Amino acid sequence: MNKLTRVKKWLSGSSFTRLMEREKTNKYQIAKNSGVSYQTLLNWESGRCRPNDHSAKIVAAYLGLISNDDQIIELEREANEIKSKLARLK
Repeated sequence: MNKLTRVKKWLSGSSFTRLMEREKTNKYQIAKNSGVSYQTLLNWESGRCRPNDHSAKIVAAYLGLISNDDQIIELEREANEIKSKLARLK
């Protein structure tokens, strides 16, 4: 399981509620400071939807769950996947 998959689980349902309590923050503050909408965060917490990769990375970085190095590693992995797909198409 890669780090992003774990982070997305932390940002879902009751895990997200506990994480906000631990970090002494709330959905309003996260939305205001990360740019991810309050409604999106509410949906994550209620379990109506799960975080997508992009929003999860933004919120995780804001909360300090992933470092810049982690983000670089993940982006490099994604770039390699794209290169591989492009090579198969040629």
